[in-house]
Amino acid sequence: MRIYIRKLAIIVCATFFTTIILLSVIRKDENSEWLKKYQKLNFPRPIPHISYVEKQNIYKFMTKDVDVSHFFVPHINWTLAKQLDQYLFDLNISEMVAKECPKNETLRQFWKEKNGKIVPERDSWEKFYADIGSCDVYRDEEVVEKLLNDLTKLPLKSVSIMDGGTQVKLIFTFENDQQAVFKPMRFGRDYESDPNHFYFSDFERHNAEIATFHMDKILGFRRAVPTVGRIVNLTSDLRDKAEKRLAKTFFISPAKNLCFVSKCDYYCDTSHAICGTPDTREGSVQVFLPDETSVPRKHNRSPYRRTYSKKNQIAEWQRNMNYCRENVKKMKRYAHGRTLLDLVDFHVMDYLIGWFDKVYRL
Repeated sequence: MRIYIRKLAIIVCATFFTTIILLSVIRKDENSEWLKKYQKLNFPRPIPHISYVEKQNIYKFMTKDVDVSHFFVPHINWTLAKQLDQYLFDLNISEMVAKECPKNETLRQFWKEKNGKIVPERDSWEKFYADIGSCDVYRDEEVVEKLLNDLTKLPLKSVSIMDGGTQVKLIFTFENDQQAVFKPMRFGRDYESDPNHFYFSDFERHNAEIATFHMDKILGFRRAVPTVGRIVNLTSDLRDKAEKRLAKTFFISPAKNLCFVSKCDYYCDTSHAICGTPDTREGSVQVFLPDETSVPRKHNRSPYRRTYSKKNQIAEWQRNMNYCRENVKKMKRYAHGRTLLDLVDFHVMDYLIGWFDKVYRL
């Protein structure tokens, strides 16, 4: 009896385990088949940065004998470029300037003919003044180079605040008693203006006037006042030689740098202070034009000046495309002569240097 029970138990166990094994094999096959079906329905996912994948170099599959010229699109019309180069080479600029300004009288000639006086030429300032003409500000390169060198290196005698204007400007008086305007650097050359700032309240760029002088010379206008860069010592050059009201604005910043604020309409406070590193600062130095008592001249306001209003920002000339014909050409001073053409030159310069503040007088 016991033998039969044992055999029966063995048979039951064998049957049970065999059934388990068979079921597991069948499930494995079904699962594999389901995965195969799922993989067939699964679409490949896109590469997240596929647009940044480097393009395939098609030239590595080509031999030296293959013509690849059709892959390159010419960006320069060399025929036209050569024609323009030849045209510019044949131009006589001096002759064209002479026709544009038939009587370019210098200050030296004016004083001698009108006043019977001889313009003194004791230093680079006076030599520069003597060559100022009715059609250009300068013409002798050597005189201008000597003036720029003096503006950069000549020792200072005193420094004072230049009254008027919206931002910091100082008057440098040199050891020869000649003067120039100094504008300190506010920020680096790569700084971009805030588009929310109005053109009449944005920071002035000291290097813009330097670049304008050189651009003016390259274009042949020769109407920009000579301007050059200079690095000054805020201690020995400015504070020690500053007038009393300027000297009062100097202070030491938390970073232990020497700073000053001066006095002006905008940005003359401690939050917009001009600081050295620790006491040196870059800026632009621009020569003064002769005093109007010595050289009388007329001032004509530009008809294309801006509104300088926060509410009414668009001027008439910006709305009316016929403004020049209907208004400007009817003005006596623009109806004849070269004044209107000079105004066009000024606006070309404004466009090239990105100048928005059209307040100049002619």
